[in-house]
Amino acid sequence: MDLKKKILLLVLAYTVSYITRINYGAIISEMVLSTGMTKAQLSLGVTGSFFTYGIGQIISGICADRYSPKKIVSMGFLITVAMNVILPFCTNHYQMLVIWCINGFAQAFMWPPIIKIMISTFSAEEYKNASVKVSFGSSIGTIIVYLVSPIIISAFSWKYVFWFSAFCGFI
Repeated sequence: MDLKKKILLLVLAYTVSYITRINYGAIISEMVLSTGMTKAQLSLGVTGSFFTYGIGQIISGICADRYSPKKIVSMGFLITVAMNVILPFCTNHYQMLVIWCINGFAQAFMWPPIIKIMISTFSAEEYKNASVKVSFGSSIGTIIVYLVSPIIISAFSWKYVFWFSAFCGFI
């Protein structure tokens, strides 16, 4: 695979990791309106995810040095897809908190292994170029979530935002 295709694949992976990570926070207002839960209750999921993501970054970095980074990223995607599929079935904020904390931990298994892949695959100059391009995935993912979510909510409901995100992660 040539350099441009490798970089594109990494950009897509990082973009999808953002789509499956920030969707909860992006639609929390709609979740409040639809579920009757308070914003404070639902915000616990975002906060919990932040903490488990941070803890997971440390563990993910260690694992990326010892195991196949591709397998670690794949495992992260499998778990985050599952959490995005499951979350809309939650009936209370405690369940959502647990699911989104697991999602935060799974999300941590994306960036450190991606960095490991880039370091072991690219020359120093290629790495500089690739890391800048791959980091754009966060902006692309954010734009997609904030553009697509209102459309999905208008046509269906907030639950479909998670299922759309899971579909992106599955692909």
